[in-house]
Amino acid sequence: MQLGALGGLRLKTILIVDRDLGFVFWLGQILDAAGYVAVPAKGVANAAEIVVKLRLSVDVLVAPMDEDGLHEFVERLRCSSPDLHVVALANEEDPAGATPPPGAVWKRKPQHRDEAAKSEWLGLIHGLGRNYLASGSHG
Repeated sequence: MQLGALGGLRLKTILIVDRDLGFVFWLGQILDAAGYVAVPAKGVANAAEIVVKLRLSVDVLVAPMDEDGLHEFVERLRCSSPDLHVVALANEEDPAGATPPPGAVWKRKPQHRDEAAKSEWLGLIHGLGRNYLASGSHG
């Protein structure tokens, strides 16, 4: 991992959950290149299995806000990672009743996977890291 690329930020592991494997691959490549550990999953059940099998400590979860079982999964992750950041993905076709988990930042999936979208996503993740350090409770 290239910690220098992160500027010393402590957020390292990002779990990306989405049925759109093209998006997962695109975002994972961007985050890997920036020095993060991006872990893909195709759904909450798959993500939960990965977390258990790899004994994964997750710093950031990126997942669709309409994903079945997302709220419960976030609660379970926060038991072992109370400082977990959640980026809830919004789609144009999200059901009206879909709500992000408490404390989540919501973000629309990019319509175009270009340099502007790449910069926007990296800015969001880096911003979460700055908020993590600014909270003062992290050594």
